[in-house]
Amino acid sequence: TLSDINLHNLVEEWFSHHQKVHRIRPSTIRAYKAQQKVIFKKIDKDTLAKNADTKLFQTFFDGLDYSNDYVSSIKSQLNSVFKYAYRMGYIKENPLDKVQISYSKKDDAAREKIENKYLEKDEAEKLIKELYRRPSTYRVGRLAEFMYLTGCRIGEAVILTPTDFNNNLTSASITGTIDYGNGFRAARKGPPKTLMSNRTINLTPRCIKLVERSIDENKLDSLTRNDYLPGEYVFVTKNGTPMIYSSFNRALVRAGERVGLAHKTLTSHIFRHTHVSLLAENGIQLTAIMERVGHEDSDITTKIYTHVTKQMKADITSKLTEIGL
Repeated sequence: TLSDINLHNLVEEWFSHHQKVHRIRPSTIRAYKAQQKVIFKKIDKDTLAKNADTKLFQTFFDGLDYSNDYVSSIKSQLNSVFKYAYRMGYIKENPLDKVQISYSKKDDAAREKIENKYLEKDEAEKLIKELYRRPSTYRVGRLAEFMYLTGCRIGEAVILTPTDFNNNLTSASITGTIDYGNGFRAARKGPPKTLMSNRTINLTPRCIKLVERSIDENKLDSLTRNDYLPGEYVFVTKNGTPMIYSSFNRALVRAGERVGLAHKTLTSHIFRHTHVSLLAENGIQLTAIMERVGHEDSDITTKIYTHVTKQMKADITSKLTEIGL
């Protein structure tokens, strides 16, 4: 006989098992829980798993109004839940197998273009300069420039302290990412995103000066502000708190609008992607790029690399044609 376990208890049981089997970062746990809230806002928690059919979930997904990526991530979690239920003998078949997602076409098509996910060198420099120009966003500019010069994820950069750099600041050790489950003022270093994320990044002279300036200015702020957070993080707000993602991205979007870059996908990721594109333009091999940015296998990194190198080949043909060859 099939189990009478309800959907809420099934999700809880799967989630507990999933966390034991896999090493899940705190940020991923929060993402799962947020998706579960979306699910149970529309589906009765007491619905028996054995009665949860394809029609129930098809109706659920047809009624969602989220980005394509977020809808896909919700389906992925539910699919894992029901695969677990099938293995446990709670259900006869996985109702998600026949669910079809009608992905939204309302997303701005231009933002899906790969060239909008990274900046050209002059665009990046212009955007960073604009962030530095305003006293309210110069700290955002500092973090943006560091990610632009290193390819770091924002979560890796904001948890760095001076002890993560060698004595002469020529390299940085990336050994984790920020865990802000209890808020940014109580943030701590959590596990890295992947095993490949553990790495040492060599820094250019420009980046060394940036880090030196950040550390010196932070020391001065810690002596002059009563509410300054002890912790010696390098990329912080005026109160010493690790830079908050939402504040960073808001400042980025507004600065982008002021300098004519509103068509770009302006989030912290764009500087990481820009670093990849600059390395590709300068002939660095894909494997070396992935090692520097801490990716074992990345679809977006590969797409940017392929797009940039294809454009370089096209430019060669154009230039040869121009000189009559």
